[in-house]
Amino acid sequence: MKRWWQRRTLRFRLALWYGLGGTMLMAGFCSAIYLFVARRMARPLDHALRRDLSEIEAHLSVAPNQSLLWDGSPIRYDQRWRHPWVEIWDSHEHLVARLWPLEDSQLDSLPFAPPPGRDNLSIFNVTSNLRLRALSVPMTVPGAPPGWTMRVLRVHQRLDDPLGTLLLIMVIALPVVVSLLVVGGYAITRRWLSPLDEMVHDAEEITAKDLSQRLSVENPNDELGRLATVFNRTLGRLEDSFTALDRFVADAAHELRTPLTTLRSVGEVGLRSSRSAQDYREIIGSMLEEAQRLQFLVERLLKLATAEGGHQPVRREPVRIDQLVATCISELAILAETKNQHLFIDAIECVAQTDPVLFRQALQNIVDNAIKYTPEGGEIRVAVHVGEGMLDVSVTDSGPGIPVEHREKVTERFFRSGDARSRRRGGFGLGLAITHAYMQVLGGDLHYEAANPKGSRFTLTLPTT
Repeated sequence: MKRWWQRRTLRFRLALWYGLGGTMLMAGFCSAIYLFVARRMARPLDHALRRDLSEIEAHLSVAPNQSLLWDGSPIRYDQRWRHPWVEIWDSHEHLVARLWPLEDSQLDSLPFAPPPGRDNLSIFNVTSNLRLRALSVPMTVPGAPPGWTMRVLRVHQRLDDPLGTLLLIMVIALPVVVSLLVVGGYAITRRWLSPLDEMVHDAEEITAKDLSQRLSVENPNDELGRLATVFNRTLGRLEDSFTALDRFVADAAHELRTPLTTLRSVGEVGLRSSRSAQDYREIIGSMLEEAQRLQFLVERLLKLATAEGGHQPVRREPVRIDQLVATCISELAILAETKNQHLFIDAIECVAQTDPVLFRQALQNIVDNAIKYTPEGGEIRVAVHVGEGMLDVSVTDSGPGIPVEHREKVTERFFRSGDARSRRRGGFGLGLAITHAYMQVLGGDLHYEAANPKGSRFTLTLPTT
């Protein structure tokens, strides 16, 4: 049964649940209407029974010999009874008297004994077309044990009365209404779920070769519209990822092709004719230089893939950031001296819970970039600022800076801005991407802003705990 249910469509299941729920509601509603109408129709009769009871209690009494008296006179059973119908039952549930104008022999059945000791309303079918409504109440008989009961009777209704007609209408109308509910529910769910069919059709058209298509959104405010919107955003992120991956592969292939082509060209030139030992040494030196460049590129790509893939091991420990900055600057100072650049440090004593190796590598990348793009005789300033739960290490150079339209791409792989950051500088455009990935692993971030009056300022933001 469960497997059969799971194979049904969503609109079928919704329509079926709609029909079942409607059936239960309609059945409950019809039952409530029937009981309400029955009670309303019986209310005047119940009042009449109470009036008959008052009349009987005023005129009927039981003699010491348990004979019945009406206004003090013995009741004559040979005459037609013209007063309210009544039965008297003793404490042993034996009928003492039944006073009514009906002939017992002409009835299909007679009322059975009422439950003693409490008021009770009941209905009896004495013939196929005659129904009686009875009110039973306890009565006290002098000299007799308790448990006697008086029951007053009246004609209740005939079987072809309006209540029976109402029941017949409900029995006929209920299947019709349920059928309409099921058909209407199926039509409504089909209409409501039609955007889902369109989404399925649109999704089937989307392939890895063309992620530019999107799901149609009729109403972005309902549940299906919000689902389509979220799916479209996911498709957008996938498209951006595939685009970045394609660009990364193309850029990596281009960067790898250059040293490989150089190696092949140099080797082919060296083999064209006999040369001196000095010439061969120069050729081999050029080939080793390109091989070293190729090895460096591959190592940078591996570092970037490890950091972005979440596989970079992190060993956090208390680190004196001011001391780490000073050590890193002293190691790179020799590079700045070759270009007559001036390094300045503004750092206060501060401690952060971080991985010293990763943070130091990130800082070295930023300082190395600053030295690389700052002209000879320029200045590079490194400052450490401590805030509430965070600290910033900023590196400001006096180089050409980055154009406004390129600033959002500084952390992308193989990105180089114009001539200022060309291959002639010796880079691959991976340093900032690796630095950004390292900072993400450490729970921090990398920010860029233009320096005043010119240059660039890169800031490493790091949590202190």
